[in-house]
Amino acid sequence: MVTVELRLVSSELTPGLSGGEYDIEEGATILDLLALCQSECGVVIPEESYMQMYPLFDGMPVKLDSEITKSGKLQICRIARGG
Repeated sequence: MVTVELRLVSSELTPGLSGGEYDIEEGATILDLLALCQSECGVVIPEESYMQMYPLFDGMPVKLDSEITKSGKLQICRIARGG
């Protein structure tokens, strides 16, 4: 098991989800962690929100299907867009 401290920087992408510490099996993905969080909080992340997420694990950009291999901090930010 690894412990991930979840910080929701763009909470509008994850309405009703709670930040905090979550324990998950080593090798689980960021998506698996978000599914666990949804289950524990009794909410559903809107499908369109996933396309706007920019996850950072210990300050480094990762993909939603990246495996979690160690304890650390996960930030869910919004992809920067502009013109």
